[in-house]
Amino acid sequence: MKKNIQLLRITLLCLVSYVGIAQIPTAPGTTGNADNLTRETSEPTQELFARVSPDGKYLLYNALEISYSLSLTNGRIDQKTNKKYRIVKKEIGKPITNPLADNAAYPTWMPDNSGIIFSYIKPERPVIVRSDINGVGLNYVSAGAMGEDDAEPIVTKDNAKILFTTIMGHSRMICSMDTKGGNYSVIGEGSHISLNPVDNSKIIYNMKVGKFIQVFTMDIKTGQKTQLTTGEYNNRDAAFSRDGKYIAFASNRENPKKENKHIFVMKVDGTDLIQITQGETDESDPAWGVDNTLFFSSNAEKNYNIWKAKVKFGK
Repeated sequence: MKKNIQLLRITLLCLVSYVGIAQIPTAPGTTGNADNLTRETSEPTQELFARVSPDGKYLLYNALEISYSLSLTNGRIDQKTNKKYRIVKKEIGKPITNPLADNAAYPTWMPDNSGIIFSYIKPERPVIVRSDINGVGLNYVSAGAMGEDDAEPIVTKDNAKILFTTIMGHSRMICSMDTKGGNYSVIGEGSHISLNPVDNSKIIYNMKVGKFIQVFTMDIKTGQKTQLTTGEYNNRDAAFSRDGKYIAFASNRENPKKENKHIFVMKVDGTDLIQITQGETDESDPAWGVDNTLFFSSNAEKNYNIWKAKVKFGK
């Protein structure tokens, strides 16, 4: 037993030493294609998946609190990862945050700003629910989960249809239903969907091609899909700009030997690629605000927070 306790102490010291050695910049690096880099959130939780309100004044995002614990089981050291999810709302540019819902993730706004819709993860299988703009009331969109992990809901601007993803078998699938949970259908394989705000028949999403994740678009009326990115690196988590002309996404193409990703922007047809962030940090989940401002998560200072920068487009 004494030997096991000593081993546990050594493991803890190694973990602390590793954290102390890791050097991550205090801010994400930006290229000449970005202006006015600003840190939007600074909470101790991991802050991810920012979504800007239709009027451009507020953010919704995931706050993820992660803790670790070590235990001895039959002479073996086991590490347990504990995760607590909540949805947070804040006014852009202001420091005060407003937690809306616990055990919830992947929030987005109703198009008319009348409420929010998200994945409620407290049930045995996560389901899609909606609440008012302040997170009051949980209204189940459907009677039960459609798959193993209902997530990433988005709503068409006519409030007629909800698109979301769920796990079926061993694949994440894109699905749709009406706002009352009826007329359920499976559209195809994919994840991290974004809706073209100008033409709601077009979506963008992730799908794995061989060993790498690539960005695709799809016309959900015809089922026609187009692969926009290629290469032996991961391209993912794309989002349409508010005018539907540009797409922001995350990619490790700067250095495919590393896992850390940066933010890139291209035209909706996949041309005129420009890089927005660079360096040793990891960026993900871009979302467009007003005036070509991009919000994204970055692990600068070892913690994922929301940052923003204004995209400079060439003339």
